[in-house]
Amino acid sequence: MTQRGITPIPNKGDEIMLKGNKVVFLALVIALVFIVLSCAPVTPPNTAKEVVVQTSRHGHLTNAYLVYAKEGLTGSWTKLTGTNGVYKFTVNDPQGLYSIAVAEPEAGFRSKTVQFFNAKLSETNYVYIDVGNATDEDAATLTINMPAGYNEKTLCVFFHHEHRFPYVESNRADASHLPKAKADLVIFVGAPWSEFGVEKIAILRDFELNADKEINLTEDMLKTPESATEFDDIYVEWLVGGTTYTFDSKIKIPSAMKSDKDLYILSFTDWNRGFVYSEYRKDYPTTTPFATNSINPENLPETRVSTSVEANNLKIAITPYNSNLTDMNTILYMTDFGYYSSANEGFDVLYRAYISSGYLAAVGNNYMVPKIGGDFAQFDIDTTKNILVDPPFYTASNKSVKELFIPTDGTKMLKLGYWVF
Repeated sequence: MTQRGITPIPNKGDEIMLKGNKVVFLALVIALVFIVLSCAPVTPPNTAKEVVVQTSRHGHLTNAYLVYAKEGLTGSWTKLTGTNGVYKFTVNDPQGLYSIAVAEPEAGFRSKTVQFFNAKLSETNYVYIDVGNATDEDAATLTINMPAGYNEKTLCVFFHHEHRFPYVESNRADASHLPKAKADLVIFVGAPWSEFGVEKIAILRDFELNADKEINLTEDMLKTPESATEFDDIYVEWLVGGTTYTFDSKIKIPSAMKSDKDLYILSFTDWNRGFVYSEYRKDYPTTTPFATNSINPENLPETRVSTSVEANNLKIAITPYNSNLTDMNTILYMTDFGYYSSANEGFDVLYRAYISSGYLAAVGNNYMVPKIGGDFAQFDIDTTKNILVDPPFYTASNKSVKELFIPTDGTKMLKLGYWVF
């Protein structure tokens, strides 16, 4: 039986009767999709055939529990050793095909997790995987000392993909549990939703937060925001330095602070059809950037996924998608699945598979979930248990898969199916 778009695979021919809490749990995992795909400082590959994988724990670049890689469709899986979240391997496969597997053990109430990433070198030689599972060791508190006159003001602190809203008391404010990272730090005095809006802005470039830290803001560091044109049905965010997200559609980055690395993200959401269309621009547009009524992607396939078990391996057949939007030919598919022994005890292992359009074509639209063995065996899928597979989500772009991790000026993205259950 199918509930809320989840496709169950019967256990030994029996229909799976799934309790609602398990469906909701899988949906909550899905809700974390694409939160941090644009937020990592990039370690560039050394050669054309080298792939760099960076792993983080909710933004803190650090090693994952296990990372494996495979080149081609028939190659062997190789365990990788990382340093500060950076892993490298070489792909000599004639088609440039490769796969990555990143695994994490149970953590608190969270099940074991695995993320697979499958692509071609020509699509991306850089992969960023966030495993979550952050501990206190992955976070730090930033104390901000303010000039006189700002008591009882709210600050908006943006760092990497995180944001905090501390209150200024006795000329100081604490932004707790920010990720240990290096990124541009953005601080608003006042808040977009407050009576007076954003009153001042400070940007500290290449800010390193490796432990609890204290900074002093001066009046010279606080700039007056510049007003911006508002567009009907289009909301605007900032991607400052390519690493830090902020939100406020009514102001621009102050000219005196603007960097060539800063981008504006202009987005339109169609909640009824379940898609978000975004354009990344270096300069704030002076006229309406695009007509929202012109964004009419093809509907998702009626049957997005079908599944079967073959020789104790799980096969996920994914229906290819063409948005029919101009130049939006790059597609990254993502599907979540998991298996469980008991409906009352949660999932044994939860999985996420990212599959590029180039890789999907190479496997004839049939993705075989790998079994790696060795010290990875505890994470390998058990097809004798109850398995749930979610229909794939789709991200289309006018550029390569790499721009999904590292957007550049002119990047366009279309995300579909994220609210369609």
